Amino acid sequence: MAQQDFSKKKALLIEDMAEARIMQRKMLTDFGFTSIEIAMKAETAIELLKNKNFDVILSDYNLGNGKDGQQLLEEVRHSKLIPNTATYLMVTAETSIEMVMGAIEYQPDGYITKPFSQAGLQRRLSKLLETKDRLYDVNVALDKGEYESAIAAAKVVMEKYPSLSGKCERIIGESFIELQQYDKALSLFSKILKSRKMPWALFGKGKSYFLMGELEKAEQSFRQLMLDNRFFVSAYDWLAKIQFSEGKLEDAQATLIEAIARSPKNILRQMELGKISLLLNDSVTAEMSFRRAVFLAKYSCYNTAEVYLNHLESLARISDDGPLLPRQRDNFNSTLKKIHESFFEDPDHKAKAYSCEIDVFLADKDILTAKQIFEAWLSEVKGGAATAPTKKQSSAYAESFGN
Repeated sequence: MAQQDFSKKKALLIEDMAEARIMQRKMLTDFGFTSIEIAMKAETAIELLKNKNFDVILSDYNLGNGKDGQQLLEEVRHSKLIPNTATYLMVTAETSIEMVMGAIEYQPDGYITKPFSQAGLQRRLSKLLETKDRLYDVNVALDKGEYESAIAAAKVVMEKYPSLSGKCERIIGESFIELQQYDKALSLFSKILKSRKMPWALFGKGKSYFLMGELEKAEQSFRQLMLDNRFFVSAYDWLAKIQFSEGKLEDAQATLIEAIARSPKNILRQMELGKISLLLNDSVTAEMSFRRAVFLAKYSCYNTAEVYLNHLESLARISDDGPLLPRQRDNFNSTLKKIHESFFEDPDHKAKAYSCEIDVFLADKDILTAKQIFEAWLSEVKGGAATAPTKKQSSAYAESFGN
């Protein structure tokens, strides 16, 4: 491996602990970095990433109060704040499966575990940057969404650097999928699997079959991948998609429960489990999933009204069978408060919150309060601040109120 020149590289160091921050900055300076920005929390890092370009992001997993390293990586991937040409190295002292699986789903370029030596960090960064340098043209094309160019550039890299063939083949296959050339993607992934057992190739094969509408073959691929590599959690998501599309809701629910047991910090997966559980009238499982989503949403880029409204809905459906338990009522009030604080200006959100609140008070046999909330809702409708209740809702409430 050639000696890496760090002097022209721009680094962003994200670390909340002063001692570790000082030590890591000194290491980077010793490597030759002359441009090093510091962020002590994720929110500061996001602002820096919005306004500046960095070649290297060295981020700790634990960042104190606020977003953690996984949620930071989730947001920068979702918002496309870092290009494919940049190198993102996660630093962690944790080795729990929950942490590792959670972060790996958002694909950092690498990990390094504390404590690490200066030489160890230098070797890790040098290797990652060398790979990025060799894939530069490929990654520039990917950043532009020019997938034909990315494929051509990847083929050039394969010729020049055979050791990067696997990475390039994966990029080519994924680019075929982006171009909706599913037959070409399938052919490539199948060819790779004949010579070596690569989990990403089997995953790509399953996706290709799915997108071609060959659900049975797609399911076979994903199930094989789950057998071969039970921590390739995305395979569970795609299997659940197949099961859902085939109307096998109980199977889809069971698949997502298994996936969440392996990687519980994925908010979108929690949301999907909750939605399927509501369709199955399994309000208890739905509430558990949405409650977890509410907890994860606080510092997530997916902190939307839908998360909180779905949690209210699941608790309202539990109340269809009788009054909520004290703990459930506390959860309902907590989530309702968050909606009032952050999402109550939207007329549709306001209507949904009112509806759930009325259902819960009706379950308590508190007709007077339920009627007062309904009247407040109708008052807001007159002023254009809330969406009107449906005819079905109005009829049901009138009956409940004894009108």
